[in-house]
Amino acid sequence: MILRASLPTAILALLLHALASAPARADALAAQRAEGREVYGRYCVGCHGEAGDGRGPAAAMLITKPRDFTKGVFKFRTTPTGTLPTDDDLLRVLARGVYRTSMPEWSLLPDRQRRALVAYVKSFYAEWEERGAGTPIALPRPPADLATAARVARGKELYAMLECSTCHGEGGHGDGPSAKTLQPDVWGNPQHPFDFTKGRLKSGAGVEDIYRTFMTGLNGTAMPSYADIFAEPDGENVKEGDAWNLVAYIVSLRTPAAPAGKAVP
Repeated sequence: MILRASLPTAILALLLHALASAPARADALAAQRAEGREVYGRYCVGCHGEAGDGRGPAAAMLITKPRDFTKGVFKFRTTPTGTLPTDDDLLRVLARGVYRTSMPEWSLLPDRQRRALVAYVKSFYAEWEERGAGTPIALPRPPADLATAARVARGKELYAMLECSTCHGEGGHGDGPSAKTLQPDVWGNPQHPFDFTKGRLKSGAGVEDIYRTFMTGLNGTAMPSYADIFAEPDGENVKEGDAWNLVAYIVSLRTPAAPAGKAVP
């Protein structure tokens, strides 16, 4: 006969196992960060600096200043506004780079090195372990009828209702009345509302990237999150599916010379 452990005994066994596993996990993380430090020293220190504060020797020559990792503020995420990104979010930035900046894409780096680099970059922010990453928001697939005239027209109404033109301008050129009054972002870069006619966002080329930006906002900048508005439509001012309608209108502002392209997974 096999006797089952009592509930308290089973819980105690799990706790002992967790305590025994903790040193092994800590050693594995330390080894991964050590590898990440080597990769960082080889490819990243010139811009982001030895301390991860964005003050590398090349930083002064760049128009858009390198990210200061010590602040724990990241623009491009799938997590709610004000929260830290997931490892996958950071890996996505490494794979894609940041369009229209000096941040290149590092897709040719082996996956192991990229993951080690992410682990090391996180160590620059002292509160990362305590806070942890936010819970990713849902990113649904775009509707098949995204480009229809009805969705574009509804999106134009939302663009006006949400006062997007205040920063981005009536024609989406980034020349709204507030554009010249924006203070620098938290990294000290001048803020310029995005010109939607240019097409590709810094964070990616796909319609999913536009949707994600609406729902998460861009931490450290004047771009807010609209997740609360779109997540609870009242059926009158905001309706089900309106987030994609706004995306449809934004895409319609793109010039023929700036195609949407395909999103990187």
